[in-house]
Amino acid sequence: MHPAEANQSKKERSPVMNKRIPHKAFTLLEMLIVVAIIGIIAGIAMPAFQKAMQTAKMTDAMSKARQISTALHMYANDNDGNYPLKKNSYDEDIVTSNDAFRSLIPAYLDNEKVFAVAGSKAGPSADDQTQDAAHILQPGENHWAFVYGLTPTSKSTWPLVVDSTDGTGHYTTQEKQYGGTWGGTRSVAVYTDGSGRIVGTGGAGDQRFLPRSDDKTKNALAVTEYMGDDVKLLEPAR
Repeated sequence: MHPAEANQSKKERSPVMNKRIPHKAFTLLEMLIVVAIIGIIAGIAMPAFQKAMQTAKMTDAMSKARQISTALHMYANDNDGNYPLKKNSYDEDIVTSNDAFRSLIPAYLDNEKVFAVAGSKAGPSADDQTQDAAHILQPGENHWAFVYGLTPTSKSTWPLVVDSTDGTGHYTTQEKQYGGTWGGTRSVAVYTDGSGRIVGTGGAGDQRFLPRSDDKTKNALAVTEYMGDDVKLLEPAR
């Protein structure tokens, strides 16, 4: 083909070749529909996600409570069948669960981490400084309450290590308050036989409680009512 004819052919084709194909854009209505669908999906998925996260945290807490229970049993084996009683291994009077649990470190537990539970007002974290009694399980480093005065031969259905409460043996729906770690709906408990359970609480409002195994309408942490006058629920140091 002659060069002039080739150039003429390109000129004839260029308008067609350079013509832009229009792209269809989303309309405002379509965008609003997409946003609404995403919102609905998120609304359905979020509660399920939050429930799964709480279950994972409670499972981790249960593992920690079991380790404490095991350490208490080991302590009892070495101390005439008694859990920490009256004074701890550092010759301190046992007034709080922190005082009792200090007897377990370092002989039966080599760190403080098992005593802290994320989201707990009583013990959200532990710095793991255990070089002397003055540093072990300070306020804020222990989540767990302890039923003082029991022995390994006490009734197997009696709780030994439990979630700390609001100070009265009850749980609250206020998650950022003492006793509100699980929103008052659940309690993690390990019993004298070493078994552990995540238990649905009884009661209502901010007076929810861990049910007794023999009577679900009664509070298992009202310990003197059925365990004896020498048994006490010791809360963490605050």
